[in-house]
Amino acid sequence: MEHETQMAEAGASARTPPYVSYRTLTTLLEDLKTVGLPPRIDRSVLTRFSGGVGSQLLMALKSLSLVKESGEPTDWLKELVRTYGTANYGDTLKQILTISYPYLGTIDLATATPSMFADAFRNAVDAKEDVLRKCRTFFLHAAKEAGIEIGQRLDKGVVPRASNGKRRGKAAPKIDARLLSVPQLVHTPPPVQGKELEYQLIDLMTEPDIDDNVKQSIWALVQYLTARKMKKAAASQEATA
Repeated sequence: MEHETQMAEAGASARTPPYVSYRTLTTLLEDLKTVGLPPRIDRSVLTRFSGGVGSQLLMALKSLSLVKESGEPTDWLKELVRTYGTANYGDTLKQILTISYPYLGTIDLATATPSMFADAFRNAVDAKEDVLRKCRTFFLHAAKEAGIEIGQRLDKGVVPRASNGKRRGKAAPKIDARLLSVPQLVHTPPPVQGKELEYQLIDLMTEPDIDDNVKQSIWALVQYLTARKMKKAAASQEATA
């Protein structure tokens, strides 16, 4: 089929899997769904993302064969954008993941151990452990939304130590989520270069050395800021009605 041919042309198996956050990908899909899919995806389309995140996102699109080397959208990206926000989105995403991660077809994700899951990536992907960890995180988030069954062992997010025998460093102290509800903590400086604070925080979540507990707390803050913005917008509409 044409979709599979485009997968082969894009060379998905030769690329490092996506290691940008899955939320960053869905943010792009939201934009493309709203504004329209351009004939070419390049950095000028990704201006809302920081330089590093934008580059990672572009590599992710190529890795998943959503764009060709020229930047031209493939039929897979067209279908993904078309179905985004609908009941068919999960099925489309599942097909893309199944083709893009052939090495995961040898293990049962419903019963696999974290070590088996990590080894599948290490044996197939030539990348450093910190990159592989983010590759696995992206896949797990995407797989859940695609309706792929993920076992409890993997769902807990337990990451085995690297194959070189070095132990993972001590986790950073967990931020008390109750602090996120304190109003003065969200009165931050104005966004840099016009980028909204929520997206600056999402960019921060992709930093390689950020702890998972801190990442969860940042995401909670993003959700709080988004909800507050929507509440203010609703109040403003009521006032002008």
